[in-house]
Amino acid sequence: MNQVAIYTVSEARKRLYSLIKSASRGLRSYEIKLRGKSESVILINKRELESWQETLDILSNPEEIRAIRTGKKQKRTLSHADMLKAVGLGNES
Repeated sequence: MNQVAIYTVSEARKRLYSLIKSASRGLRSYEIKLRGKSESVILINKRELESWQETLDILSNPEEIRAIRTGKKQKRTLSHADMLKAVGLGNES
């Protein structure tokens, strides 16, 4: 992920539209700190958040972790065409 720029709420308020526009394009992420608080919020692209959530979902599922480990041990590779055939999307000649 890209580097996170840090703003106070006041700074973020002044630049809110440009921060949202930049984050929505996936160009930057922004941390917005509340004055006098240790908590903050992060402004990121929605796809980035969904990607993190999907990764966490996969990593929290023991069956999926086993499948990943098994796949890594097998070190089996396929060409793009063979992979498409394997999942039923290849050309039926």
